[in-house]
Amino acid sequence: MPDETGIPSPDFGGLVPQSVSNANSTVEEIRLEPFIIHNWIINSRMSLESTLLYELSEISQTGDVNRKRDFDFLKPKVDFRYNLTPQLQLRGSIEKVVQQLRFSDFVAANDDQDNDSNTLAGNENLRQEWLWKYDFNAEYRLPNDIGVVDANIFYHRHHDRIERIDVTTSEDSLQSANGNIGEGDMYGMSLSGSIRMRMFDMPNLLVTSRLSVTDSNITDPFQGFERRFRRFGRGRLNLGFRHDVPKWNMNYGLEWSNRFDSNEKIYEIDDIESYLGEPNTNAFVQFVDFRGITYRFDARNATSNLQCRERRRYIGRVSAGILEEIEDQCATSGRVVSLKINGTF
Repeated sequence: MPDETGIPSPDFGGLVPQSVSNANSTVEEIRLEPFIIHNWIINSRMSLESTLLYELSEISQTGDVNRKRDFDFLKPKVDFRYNLTPQLQLRGSIEKVVQQLRFSDFVAANDDQDNDSNTLAGNENLRQEWLWKYDFNAEYRLPNDIGVVDANIFYHRHHDRIERIDVTTSEDSLQSANGNIGEGDMYGMSLSGSIRMRMFDMPNLLVTSRLSVTDSNITDPFQGFERRFRRFGRGRLNLGFRHDVPKWNMNYGLEWSNRFDSNEKIYEIDDIESYLGEPNTNAFVQFVDFRGITYRFDARNATSNLQCRERRRYIGRVSAGILEEIEDQCATSGRVVSLKINGTF
């Protein structure tokens, strides 16, 4: 990256290269994961599956930074299933999950998402983020095999959550990096169903839907208040259908999806980004002729599906509260239509 002072270099077109710390490194991991799985059929209606996995890893970084660290985790999981009736199944699980680190977070890199930022700092002190997952599911099969309704409630307790932290060494150049910011909670519920329209004498029409509502909270490392996890949405609604027409060797369908736009943000040392988007619709029609050749027409992003980001830039740190500018950006991949023909010729 060019700088104003120093010795010009022909490799940079006669400009002066800027020295970036921790920009040249090699990161390696050696990991071993022995495990034991046990299945117990308690009776005809209850079963229990338990897993114990031991993760042992060594992460080494060489180059601008030379460091080697060892990690080890016990990762248990218990999954209990109970068939309350032939139609209703209950399921509960508890699991310890250890997220894998991204090696790119250890090393400084260009920030290709922000024209006003030179580099993203690396963090050689990263630890794995881990969490306890608590899930409860209920599945009910509707009479006469017309469909299934499913419900899920979850709670995740995160430890050593990885998000952006302040690693500034000089007040003339603010720097942030991915780092461990502490403990946080993630929770929510979802309802889904798929039903065949036999009650309307249309057994080949399958209607599907899914509703999810989620929330989270963690302490922001830049400003100290409680907020949602980075880029964590409030939920989504999906609706769709598929209709098979056997006498015409044809089927068609449509899926509509929309997320709940509110408070989906990314917090940085000197800016805050908010995200929102329009619904997305996909549709298809498929036909098989008498020779067995399949013709499929797809329309993806049938609606505009505009996705927007608002970035609020601040002078100095966000915590100072001095707003400099508001930057809006919207984009869409556009509507895509395609015709696929498959068969044996």
